[in-house]
Amino acid sequence: MNVRREMAEPTILSSDIQHQIRAVLYGQCVGDALGLLTEFLTKKEAKQYFGKLKDCLEFEHKSLVDNPHQNRWNVGDWSDDSDQTILILISLTENKGEVNCKDIARRFLDWMKRGIPELGDYVGMGIGATTDRVIHHGSFLNDPMAAAESVWRESQGKVAPNGAVMRTSALGIHRFHDMDHVTKNAADVAKITHFDPRCQASSVAVSVAIAMMLQKKERHFNKTGGYSIQAIIQDSYDIAVKCIEIEEQKRELLSCMECSDLKQLKLDESGKIGYTFKTLGSGFWALKQTDFRKAITKIVLQGGDTDTNACVAGALLGCKLGIEAIPESWRNKLKHKDWLEQQIQRYFMMVNEADLNAQPVTAS
Repeated sequence: MNVRREMAEPTILSSDIQHQIRAVLYGQCVGDALGLLTEFLTKKEAKQYFGKLKDCLEFEHKSLVDNPHQNRWNVGDWSDDSDQTILILISLTENKGEVNCKDIARRFLDWMKRGIPELGDYVGMGIGATTDRVIHHGSFLNDPMAAAESVWRESQGKVAPNGAVMRTSALGIHRFHDMDHVTKNAADVAKITHFDPRCQASSVAVSVAIAMMLQKKERHFNKTGGYSIQAIIQDSYDIAVKCIEIEEQKRELLSCMECSDLKQLKLDESGKIGYTFKTLGSGFWALKQTDFRKAITKIVLQGGDTDTNACVAGALLGCKLGIEAIPESWRNKLKHKDWLEQQIQRYFMMVNEADLNAQPVTAS
């Protein structure tokens, strides 16, 4: 997607920007749905089931694995990762663009109990252990960040799962022209359930990288008119690292963002598959790629927490390459594609109406 141009602060979302935002959200949901095929499998198991299909993997190949976890979802469905992302988008829409953490927390609690009923859910499936503990905390609805901090401190500050970074793409697209807003929103919404600074940094890094691609500033393009991924990574790191105080964690953050070989991330590492920096590394590895199908399939075949790794990768790479780069079969066979499109359109209408109302009226 050759889109080089300097962009002034927008008022109304242009059709080009709307297409690019749509690519972020479709990329997220497609990666999530495909990742469900191999979630919690080892790399060896993933390749045993799907290795021969690496060039043509589709949602319907889910039938090749018969186990209770995968069977909870229908073909082409996405998981809790994208459920929570879209709940954030809906909250933004219904609060006219305001990031209301208490409202998002309430929606997460309601989702945990009922899922998304209009999609045929009866309960929120796939909820992570940390999110579950925080939501069940007595102060969650009144002060979700305090609840998250309490749960984190009970773990002696050692738990840094990927349950916040998986849902942060919605905050990269929102008010993308204002990096301070993007940064604060990403950190605040992460802290609704995941207080660890590494979780905040991961969410901020992904969100600001998406925002930078939407901003289209000159410094983030190379001489051929494509994105300068190294510049985006460096600038994203410089913002995200401010969330972290421990030097070792700062170095690890940069190492994961600069990862050029998925093997370095050990995505199926026993007992550590849900670590937030593994998912972050997957996303920024994908950002360096040029073929959406190949990149997402390669992540899915690594095993581990594949739906989460692939959804973050899909959001970032979708933003870079555009919606046309996402295989048509993946886009069109999303189980809830029409509903997803409705939520995206509602968000666009809210943003454009809010911006129209905010424009000054000049006397004739």
